[in-house]
Amino acid sequence: MTRRTLFLPLAALIAFAAYLGWQLGQPPTDAEIINRYAAAYLDAAPTGASPTDCTATPHPDAAIRMVISCAHPFGLTTTYFVGPLGDVVPAPQGPST
Repeated sequence: MTRRTLFLPLAALIAFAAYLGWQLGQPPTDAEIINRYAAAYLDAAPTGASPTDCTATPHPDAAIRMVISCAHPFGLTTTYFVGPLGDVVPAPQGPST
């Protein structure tokens, strides 16, 4: 057995770990984010809710990627402010100075 064949499994393991790290570092797509928050809305909303109750709009602030608003047929509205990586951020408080 040569030295090269001894290090081949280690090189394959390192390449696989690098690939997994790259995949996990990718930000979620807009569709993934919308589907995630539509599912959260369905879990919290009363009966009669549907994923089509939710709409997403971009936000002009760079700290907020999009605003997802879910309007229930009974009048209940749930709003999610989503950050650049798909996490919930607090609602903006007035104009910035």
